[in-house]
Amino acid sequence: MITKDELARGIRFAGARAAAAASYTKNWDHQLAHQWTSRDAFVHIATSAGTAPQIAPLLAGGALAGVTLEQVAGMNAQSIAKMANQSQEEVVRAIRDGHEASAAFVETMDEAALGQTVKLGGYEMPLAEIIAQVWIHHTIAHTYEASARWPIQ
Repeated sequence: MITKDELARGIRFAGARAAAAASYTKNWDHQLAHQWTSRDAFVHIATSAGTAPQIAPLLAGGALAGVTLEQVAGMNAQSIAKMANQSQEEVVRAIRDGHEASAAFVETMDEAALGQTVKLGGYEMPLAEIIAQVWIHHTIAHTYEASARWPIQ
């Protein structure tokens, strides 16, 4: 299992990489392989970046176990719409600040709580690993998707 220290460092790393990619990506209107643009993906990262203090307890308590893909999509659309008027610099700052807040929160968590097994969708793993999925892997996946231009343009 990922340790609390590794988890906090990983969250900070993912946030720093996402913020860097967002600041260097020129065309935020670039259409991705689905309905989102690069801007939408970066805004999505920004809106979820600092939510560990709210979401981790819900994950641990099983409150999110029954959330459907359609519900998540609806929540994502709402959160993206709320940041429609934010500048690129504001989105980058929200990514960086949010990941720092989530990492700082993780540092306050009890090791035993991080080790408890949680079921969420197809996942059944320690809470720390689910947090890593959301605030590290998820961030990096959307960052790559939003900033990659293949073939190189």
